[in-house]
Amino acid sequence: MHDKILTIVNKWHKIETENDYYANAEMLAWSLKNCQFKFYNRGNKFFFADHKDATMFALKYASYFGTRKELTGTTV
Repeated sequence: MHDKILTIVNKWHKIETENDYYANAEMLAWSLKNCQFKFYNRGNKFFFADHKDATMFALKYASYFGTRKELTGTTV
């Protein structure tokens, strides 16, 4: 059954986090409350069927993703 699930969610938007276990529970609770479409969570990996849900999740938890880099030489 696990292979069947991965076959489906591998086509979705994947976000992999680098965080402690307790943060996964917070992220899962946020996803259950706020996502408009289907999502799947396995450890530090979150898969979202909809790109808007994935984007909002990434913006909410940006500090949990790897090394942050500052943008330089750009103007807004």
